[in-house]
Amino acid sequence: MYFSLTEEIRKYPFVRLIIPFILGIVLALNFNVNVYMLYILLVLSVLTFGFYHKIRNFRFEIFFGIIINIIILISGYLLTTTKLEISKNEELKNYQGYIVGKVISDPVYAERSVRVNVEIEAIKQNEEWYKTSGRTMLYLSPDEKTNIITTGSYIIFSPQLSEIANRGNPEEFDYKRYLSYNLIYTSDFLNTDDWDFFGDKKSENIRFQMLNFRQNLITKLEKSGMDEDELGVISALALGYRNRLSDEVRHNYASSGAMHILAVSGLHVGIVYMIIIFLLSFLKNKRLIVIKVLLTILLIWFYAFLTGLSPSVSRAATMFSFIAASQLFKRSPGIFNSIAASAFLLLLINPLMLTQIGFQLSYIAVIGIVLIFPKIYPLLVFKNYLLDKIWSLTVVSVAAQIATAPIAIYYFNQISNYFLLTNYLLIPLASVAIYLTLSVFVFSPIIIISDFFALILSKIVKIMNFFTSMIESLPGSVSANMHINLTQLFLLYLIIIFAGAFFLGSKRHRELVIVVILLICFSTVSLINNLTKIEQEYLIVYNINRTSAINIIDGKDNILFADFDDTGRNQIEFSARNNWLKLGVQNEKFIDLSQLTGSSILSNIAIIDNRKVFQKRNFISFKDKRVLIVNRNFKHWEYNLKDNDEKLFVDYIILSDNSNIELKQLAELFDFNLLIFDSSNADWTTNRWKEENIAGNFPIHNVKKDGAFIAKL
Repeated sequence: MYFSLTEEIRKYPFVRLIIPFILGIVLALNFNVNVYMLYILLVLSVLTFGFYHKIRNFRFEIFFGIIINIIILISGYLLTTTKLEISKNEELKNYQGYIVGKVISDPVYAERSVRVNVEIEAIKQNEEWYKTSGRTMLYLSPDEKTNIITTGSYIIFSPQLSEIANRGNPEEFDYKRYLSYNLIYTSDFLNTDDWDFFGDKKSENIRFQMLNFRQNLITKLEKSGMDEDELGVISALALGYRNRLSDEVRHNYASSGAMHILAVSGLHVGIVYMIIIFLLSFLKNKRLIVIKVLLTILLIWFYAFLTGLSPSVSRAATMFSFIAASQLFKRSPGIFNSIAASAFLLLLINPLMLTQIGFQLSYIAVIGIVLIFPKIYPLLVFKNYLLDKIWSLTVVSVAAQIATAPIAIYYFNQISNYFLLTNYLLIPLASVAIYLTLSVFVFSPIIIISDFFALILSKIVKIMNFFTSMIESLPGSVSANMHINLTQLFLLYLIIIFAGAFFLGSKRHRELVIVVILLICFSTVSLINNLTKIEQEYLIVYNINRTSAINIIDGKDNILFADFDDTGRNQIEFSARNNWLKLGVQNEKFIDLSQLTGSSILSNIAIIDNRKVFQKRNFISFKDKRVLIVNRNFKHWEYNLKDNDEKLFVDYIILSDNSNIELKQLAELFDFNLLIFDSSNADWTTNRWKEENIAGNFPIHNVKKDGAFIAKL
C-alpha cells in the first residue's frame, strides 16, 4: 500500500491508528449521530481514499492522511454503536416467562444473595422456545444449588425482569451506565423455586472451561489449609480471582497502594513469560524457532484465559505475544507500536473495554513507565546488583505513580503516599508468591512436596498482609477526599506532559512557558470552583434504601438530618460522599431524626451552628424555605386548627418512616408546595398515599421512583 507520510507515521503506524479510533469510541459513548449519514460518509471516504491512492500524488498527502483518520474515526463510532444496539433486547424488559441462559461470571456470594450474570439464549412464548440474545443480572437466594453453580452452567429460570435504574443521587456512581457497558440492562431476584439447572449442560467455550479449571486450582489451594485471607490474596495475585478478598484486606491493599499487585497485570504476565522462556530454553535449534514462538504465545494466552482476561492481562499478553513473535522476524516491533497495537486489537474486539477503569489505568501506567524510565534510570549508575534493582524499581514506581495519579484522583478521590515503601516490600514477595503458587500446582500429585510449597506460600502471603496492614496504619498513608473535574484532569496531564518534555528532554523555554500557562489555567479553574462553592445552597433528600437522609448545604457548611444506626450511616456515607467532595463541603454535622424533640432543641442548635438553618421539633427552616418532616414521631393533633386559625404554610412536607398519617389530614393542617416520599418508606406505604392522591390534587415527588430530590435555592 502506498504511504507517503512522515517518518513518525512509518515508525509507529499503530500509534496513529489508535488515536482516531479511540476518539470515535468516545464520541459514540457521549453523542448521538445519525448512523445512516455516517455510513454514507464512510462510503464516500473509502471511495476518495481509493481515488487518491490510485493517482499517488504527493501534493495530496495531507488530505490523504485526513481521509484515513476520518475512516478510522467513523469505524470506531459505528463499531461501538453496533455493539451497544445488538446487546439491547427490548422484549426482555419486564418479561415474565421461562428463560434459558448461561452463567458468564463467577458467582459473587453475599449474606442474602448470590449474584451472577447470565447470557440469555432462549425464551418460552406460547409453549414454544425461541432463540434470543441479551444479558441479565440475577440475584439468587442462597441454597444448595448456589453452592455448586459455576461459570458456564446453564440454568432455566422464571423471572420478572425489570430495567436497571439508578437511585438518582447526585454524583453517585452511575451503576446503570456501568452495566450497560457490560451489555446488561435488566435484573431480578430469584427464590429457590424460581430457577434450576438446565440438565447437566455446560458451556464448551474455552473461556468458561478455563475459568472452571481456575476454580479447581483454587480448591487445591483451599485444601492446603490456608486461612481465608491468605487464600483470597493468592487467588487474586496468581489467578485473578478477587471475589474471596475480604473488605479489610481490600481496604489495606488499596490504602497502602498495593492494589495493583492483586490485579493480574504486566508484572504477573512478565513473570510467567520468563518462566516459559526458561522452560523452552532447550529448543535452541533454529528450525524449531517457530514451534518455540507458537508455544510461548499459546502458554501466555493460556495464563491470560486462566486469570479471566482482564484488561491489564489482555494488554500484557498481547504485548508479550508481539515480543515473542518478533523473534521470527528478527526485529523489534517497537514498544510504542506494541502498546498501541495491543490496545487497537482489544478495542477492535470490544470497544466498550475503553470504559473500564482497569483498561485505562493499565495503559496509562505502562505508557508512563515507557516514557519516563529511559530518561531517569541512567541518571544514577550502581555497580552493585541489589542497589541497581532497587533503583530500577524506584524509577518504575515513580513513573507509574506520576502517570496514574491524576486519573486515580479523578476516579477514587485518593492516592497512596507510601507507594514506594509498598513496592519495595511487596513486589519481591509477590514475585516469590507467584513462583510458589505455580510450584504448588505442578507438584500437586506429590502431596508432601506440594504441601511444603503451600506452607511457605502461606507464610509469604501472611507477611504481605502484615506489611499492607502496617503501611495502611501509618500516619498520612493516604491523601483522601481529593476531587478534580474532567477539565482539571486534562490540564494535569498536559502539565505532566510538557513538564516532562522540559525537565527530561528539550530544556527549551517554550515547554516551560506552556507549563506556566497550564498551571495558571488549572489554578483559575480551581479558583472559580471555590468561589462558586461559597455561594451554593442546596436542599437534598437522598434515595438510600430504608433510610431517611435530608441534606442542607450552605456554602461549605454540611448539615445532615438522618437515621443513624450503623448500617444507615455507612449507606449515607457511600451514597453522598462523592457529592460532598464535588461541592467541597466540610465534615458533615449529623442530626439524628429520632431526636427531633423539644428536649433536644438546644443541643441540635449547637450542632447546626448556622444562622440560616433553624430546627424546632419536626420543622426545619433554611433561608426562605420551610420543611416539615412527618415521621412516626409527628403528632398531627398538636397542630389542629382552632376557629379562624389559618393553615400553616410549608414549602415541602417530607413523609418518612412509614408514617400512619393520611394526606387529607395534612391538607387540613398545612398549605404546601410539594409532598416528598423519602426512601425510608415501604412500597405498600407509598402506594397507599398514591391511592389517597388518586385525583392528583397534591404534587408528589417519590424519591424511590423519581430519584433523589434536589432543590438548588
